[in-house]
Amino acid sequence: MSEPTYDLFFTGKDDPRNCVVIGEDTKPVFFSFETFQRDLSTRTIVTRGKDLIASLEWSPGNHLGMVNIGTRQLLMSQLVQPGSSNNVRNFVSSSDGRTYEWRRCYPDTSGYDLFLLPNGIRIAAFRKMNTQTVVGPSHALLQYQFAHDPLLLEALLSLCLFRWIDLHGL
Repeated sequence: MSEPTYDLFFTGKDDPRNCVVIGEDTKPVFFSFETFQRDLSTRTIVTRGKDLIASLEWSPGNHLGMVNIGTRQLLMSQLVQPGSSNNVRNFVSSSDGRTYEWRRCYPDTSGYDLFLLPNGIRIAAFRKMNTQTVVGPSHALLQYQFAHDPLLLEALLSLCLFRWIDLHGL
């Protein structure tokens, strides 16, 4: 029997650092990514409702800096490590110690697939698309086959960073 597939819609701005992610897996899912700049500092906060659940502290010039997830702090680069080939980024999930890899799709390079390594099972797919949904206009869809909150948050943070790197060539 195959795993159920869950849908998350990306609404608001078509910007990996400023968007709303909404959907449902075994319960309602909501994340808001908002980026603020003050002087030389840039910070992306990730909230669920009114709760701050993560932040991305960018180094000056919008370079990779630090990630805060709850009380844990790590380098952003740990969520976008070089993968098995070009245009691939991986991360080790703190929730289960397993390695996951985002791979850019071809020929549509705006899409990404998430694989569980080492067996290479695809567990998520991110695709750009403009459509009306019950929550309003959506510019992207993430379909995934797991219901694990810590992994979902790490996957979304990693995807945000990978997309930002692809857009800005960092």
